[in-house]
Amino acid sequence: MEQQKRSDSNIGKRFAWISAIVLSFIVGLEIVIMISPFAFFFYAAFNPFLLALNQSSMTRWLTAFFLPHMVIPPNEALTVVRILGSVFFVAGMLIFLFCAAQVYIGKLLKKGVATKGFYTIIRHPQYLGLGFTALGLAIMWPRFLTLTLFTVMLFCIIFLPKTRNAG
Repeated sequence: MEQQKRSDSNIGKRFAWISAIVLSFIVGLEIVIMISPFAFFFYAAFNPFLLALNQSSMTRWLTAFFLPHMVIPPNEALTVVRILGSVFFVAGMLIFLFCAAQVYIGKLLKKGVATKGFYTIIRHPQYLGLGFTALGLAIMWPRFLTLTLFTVMLFCIIFLPKTRNAG
């Protein structure tokens, strides 16, 4: 019985990680497609739908939020949100790169485990940096896939290590 529980737990963890990886590739593929000539077809096919969304004041915000690269934000609030997304993205990347440099320089110089800088404040600052980066990306590029990937990433960072330590 205990062996079956462990097997089910391992299958669930494996499924979660594989799902996160597949979703990451799908998001990356979407970005590649949207900067390719295929984007012309995409926007040509969806242009009537986007124009219909712009007709109503109730749905106009959707095009400004979900198509930020096409539309200038209609108000100051969305402009501030986009700037905040950029700040989160850049700050997260800097935190991640700084902490990664700390870890790998420590390994190269054989200084042992990183214990200075952000590591004096938080146990896994690289995860914090990735979280900020992903939040910034989700704000700057708020596609449904990106928002889903952000949620899955948070789940993997927060809950999977806890289940690993408990089992």
